[in-house]
Amino acid sequence: MTTQTASIAPATITEKTTWLEDRYWRFGMEDVLDDHLFDLFEIDDDGAMTAQPRIDPLTGESRGLMIIGRSGDGKTALLKRTLRTSSVLTEMTKEQDGNTLYITVPPDATIKKLAELILAKTGYQRVDTKLRSADAWEMVMHRLNLVGIRSMVIDECHHIFRPGSGRDVPGAIQSMKHIMQSAGGVTLIIAGVADLREAILSEPSGETYRRFQELDLDHIRPGSEEASIFATNFRKSARILGVEVPEADAYVERILFAKNGQIGRSIALGKAILHDAVTRRRTMLSLERAEAVYRKSRKGGGMTPFHAAEWDVVKGELEAIGWAA
Repeated sequence: MTTQTASIAPATITEKTTWLEDRYWRFGMEDVLDDHLFDLFEIDDDGAMTAQPRIDPLTGESRGLMIIGRSGDGKTALLKRTLRTSSVLTEMTKEQDGNTLYITVPPDATIKKLAELILAKTGYQRVDTKLRSADAWEMVMHRLNLVGIRSMVIDECHHIFRPGSGRDVPGAIQSMKHIMQSAGGVTLIIAGVADLREAILSEPSGETYRRFQELDLDHIRPGSEEASIFATNFRKSARILGVEVPEADAYVERILFAKNGQIGRSIALGKAILHDAVTRRRTMLSLERAEAVYRKSRKGGGMTPFHAAEWDVVKGELEAIGWAA
């Protein structure tokens, strides 16, 4: 998929802010994710990926993908973009049938609560509160097969592996494995922070971990291809919005530095700076306004990456004082 552009340039403030909010900024991992998915599904005679998971003929089991990244690294946006643009994987929602289920795990969810969420998403609302977790998961396997789910995305999956009273980490691991073993052929995609990997690795046999391919989202490094892609997105969006970006002020470098290169947070800050310019009817970015936008999301005073001086000087001073985002 190519970076989104407007066929008709937005003209009003409302059109511009809506356009900006709806834009997905590529960051270089889209093709990597697509390549991982290509390995997990059957391929037709034309070499195209189908919605049918690849099943091991000896075990009857599918495989999965684990996406690991820090909070703010863009995991959710990447996954939602994939479902939105895929002609093969269609998300099941209240408005439409589909072959893919997307679940976001709440912070306080237990493994039984996750089963209840899946059942509700597949149209089964009458879950007995006294139902055992193991029985709830047997119902999940039945429902996935019944409604034709062939892939399931579990975002923020690390929440169900949190230790504590009433929680069952081994049971959570077993449930992930059970989906790939017993749901009639379902590709499982789980996403979370590094704790997710560590929790699954806690299984002594390592059997469940070996069933997953792994995709790690890293931060954007200065001078990298990802940094170049981010710069293209930022400048192209600014041009479509009618906002000039002074090259000498190194906005892209300052944004990435301010957010430690975290993809999702860097994109959010870049969009916030452009949104500020649009809503205040400014045709050119200024470091003063960029700093004002940044300070709204960061506590404390002192120098920021948007201090009105040459970027090399600002960066040097911030690094000298051990500045951290």
